Amino acid sequence: MLRLSEQGPVTGRVLIDHLSTRGHAALAFLLVLPFLQPLPLPGVSTPIGLAIALLGVLMAVGLPPWLPKRLLDNELPPGVVLKAVRAGQKLLSKAERIIRPRGKWFHSQRWTHAIAGGVIAVSGVELALPLPILFTNTMPALVIAITTVGLLEEDAVLVVTGGLLFVVVAVVFFTLTILPLLGLRWLL
Repeated sequence: MLRLSEQGPVTGRVLIDHLSTRGHAALAFLLVLPFLQPLPLPGVSTPIGLAIALLGVLMAVGLPPWLPKRLLDNELPPGVVLKAVRAGQKLLSKAERIIRPRGKWFHSQRWTHAIAGGVIAVSGVELALPLPILFTNTMPALVIAITTVGLLEEDAVLVVTGGLLFVVVAVVFFTLTILPLLGLRWLL
């Protein structure tokens, strides 16, 4: 990525092509970053959550990431890309004490990306729900962030941790959304 940005302006299409199968996870991670805080972001979480859900579905079925043509053809200034890459490298170098490639066999399996894509898709839908409750954006965002970082760094421990956290968050969302609806139906 550093080499790409040193060669001149980079388009969204070049970034997606360069990221290859990691493009889904990279885009989902970038989109979920604003939601890793306790307050819901009304009006923003729904479209971004749906975009993340779409990325998860595309990953699950093995299709390349999709971006609007306008974003694919948009040139990113080399300075911006260089700053982002260097900041990412600095952050990852600190995180490498915890995050590191583990479970090469796990990541070589097609079902790993299919299941991780499903986890990201469902978590994106949970993120898109307009619930005015603290941490209702944070919980699915955390699942997405952990899972995507695990995929990007090929860390099976993180991917499995994201999957386990997904189950906990799914139970919480079921309790917050479905049970009240069922309760209302029993009252009628």
